[in-house]
Amino acid sequence: MSTADADRWEARYRAGDAAYAAQPSAFVLDWLPRLPRGRALDVACGLGATAIALAEAGFEVTAIDIAPTALARAREEADRRGVTVDWQCADLADIRLPAAHYDLIVDIHFVNRDLAAQFADALRPGGYVLFEQHLRWPQPVAGPGSDHFRLRPGELRHLLWQLELVHYEEGLFPGNEPGGPFALARAVARKAV
Repeated sequence: MSTADADRWEARYRAGDAAYAAQPSAFVLDWLPRLPRGRALDVACGLGATAIALAEAGFEVTAIDIAPTALARAREEADRRGVTVDWQCADLADIRLPAAHYDLIVDIHFVNRDLAAQFADALRPGGYVLFEQHLRWPQPVAGPGSDHFRLRPGELRHLLWQLELVHYEEGLFPGNEPGGPFALARAVARKAV
């Protein structure tokens, strides 16, 4: 990620323009009861709502984001709720994930194809990836205006090719932002035991 992108995210969190990030991912919450507990990684965690939900569900959570303001707010909320999360400020473009370290990797609305290519190696056998990303769509939809921040139809399947797909869907989903519904690709993938 460029310095300009990092500065843009930091400015958004300082201005309070990322209120949508204050709620945990509904997709993750839906799958949470079906997943074995262990170490979890939340990439581009923003205000930490999903990371906190994972910690409350019994995961040992590492959460990474590039914006110090977002992480400070996430830390305050985790402290208020009495859960522990390992908050790390880093540019995910520069991260090398440890091998066979995580039981769960969560990637919600963050596109970094090089990072996604590391997910299979970073999972322990039997570990899961939950991935939800904006999708390119022929009609106007809510979310990022640039196709650079959206996956092509079918691309998520390709990104997770080293893993077994347990669940996959693409389509329109209700959103809480102006601009209509969200076009999303969602996948749950598992590393073979």
